[in-house]
Amino acid sequence: MSFHFSYHTREENIDRLQREHFDILIIGGGITGAGIARDAAMRGFKTALIEKTDFAAGTSSKSSKLVHGGFRYLRSGHIGLVRQSLWERKLLMQLAPHLVIPHSSLIPVYRDSPYTPLQIRLGLTIYDLLSITRSIGSHKMLSRDELLQLQPDLRKTNLQAAGEYYDCTADDYRLLITNIQSAAEHGLVAANYIEARELLKKNGSSEGVLVYDRLIGNSFTVRSRIIVNATGPWSDDLRQELFGSGDTRLRLTKGVHIIVSRDSLPLHRIVMVTSIHDGRPLLSIPWKSFVILGTTDTDYTGNPDNIFTERDDVDYLLETFNHYFPEANLNDDKIISTFAGLRPLISEKEKKASEVSREYDIYEAPENIFTIIGGKLTTYRLMAKDLVDKLTKRLDRNFERRAAYPKCRTHQVPLFGGDIERYDSFAAEWTGRMVNDHAIDKETAIHLIETYGNTVHEVLSTCNETEGGFDRIHPSLPYLWGELDHSINYEMSVGLDDFLIRRTHIFSLSSDQGLSVSESIADRMAAKLNWSVEEKQKQIERYHHKINVTRYYRESSLGENAFHR
Repeated sequence: MSFHFSYHTREENIDRLQREHFDILIIGGGITGAGIARDAAMRGFKTALIEKTDFAAGTSSKSSKLVHGGFRYLRSGHIGLVRQSLWERKLLMQLAPHLVIPHSSLIPVYRDSPYTPLQIRLGLTIYDLLSITRSIGSHKMLSRDELLQLQPDLRKTNLQAAGEYYDCTADDYRLLITNIQSAAEHGLVAANYIEARELLKKNGSSEGVLVYDRLIGNSFTVRSRIIVNATGPWSDDLRQELFGSGDTRLRLTKGVHIIVSRDSLPLHRIVMVTSIHDGRPLLSIPWKSFVILGTTDTDYTGNPDNIFTERDDVDYLLETFNHYFPEANLNDDKIISTFAGLRPLISEKEKKASEVSREYDIYEAPENIFTIIGGKLTTYRLMAKDLVDKLTKRLDRNFERRAAYPKCRTHQVPLFGGDIERYDSFAAEWTGRMVNDHAIDKETAIHLIETYGNTVHEVLSTCNETEGGFDRIHPSLPYLWGELDHSINYEMSVGLDDFLIRRTHIFSLSSDQGLSVSESIADRMAAKLNWSVEEKQKQIERYHHKINVTRYYRESSLGENAFHR
């Protein structure tokens, strides 16, 4: 590895956060903050990033795992957003071909659908035209019989035709951590579990933030010329706590997803259907050996730190997908896990939750403190570019701090692990090497390639150096014990849930949500990170609590107004 990004790196970075004066301090370690950090660091600014929990612990690890143009946004007239998203989709395929993978998508049309086959054809034609030179495949219309050959378990009653087009799936956490790692290569000073507590001023102007280390339990000051609030659903709360701002800029909506096995719902293509309750678009998305079903889109006014999957959320999804896939007979017993997140949308109170724009907004208040809200995973890089362009002008004008590279370069340089010219050839070569040289099964080999890209050889080296490094952690999933050491050394994994929920997806993809292996993992992490007996137990209890949050729906009852949304 060219650099470490470990627990020890975190300690070194905390020392630097206290000693140095930064050009830009980013509060928030989601995809938006990570994208800003990469852009700012690549321009040569002295950049710091802090996150009060773990990187991507909020919205950025709870997406639908899609990098897409947003076909459904055409109906609401958001042409510019769709065009930008389609161009970014193709660019991200080039910057991280191991993470952003093209996938066929189907839109079945029934006699009672809110659209006709002609409308779907027209919409998909516009979708293709908007992508123009960055298309990843042209759409086509399928007859009823052609569709049923591809997806025979779809509901047949009143089925007329379907549109087929292409979008991409992506590992949202991996996309984020590669941005953090890329930024660290360019000098970013980043640390997780650092919470912003108080804005510090001098002569009426902000000069930094008092922060609290949630691992160690001490406070210190970080000095910076400019502060960026990129905390997503927590943006309004942070503005209130740090800046005393009482206005509301956000409209939070909750999105819940269900994960089932492909044995329960054998899909090989993304399928978009409409909710039988309110006509909203819902997606069934093949991901690894599983299918993600989602998402709900309902207003949320509670604490952003406490998001539960509730009974009505689950039933809302199950009833619609059972309607379109009647042979699946989906129920609680077939649900492997759920996840719930919040969308930090721009406040548009007059609209329904599902109709609120996915555009973004950047504003400055007070001076030299910038907040960014809204947007979507696919356009994170453009959002970052827009903000850092503004910061570059401000630093140049107010602080005489010129960028070494004034123009954005994030579209030109591959993300960490993504410097791969011909991905198909690369994947085939490395799959063969791992199967033949390391006796790794094909499923695990593909997992390692799709996770680490062109750094896969370094992960294999860690596995070689780790006792039992090539053994699976969980028998039903392709994650290896060597990946645990790798996550501690190179991905700043410092908590049990960091590894089980985000560095891997054992939490979401194992039928027991990782309970059977959690203590073994905790034992290894305790030895690596010098946890006390009490700290190890605290980590295990915290992990069990997070499992209970995703299973809350099993305990809650279905209210009579469950579908009044």
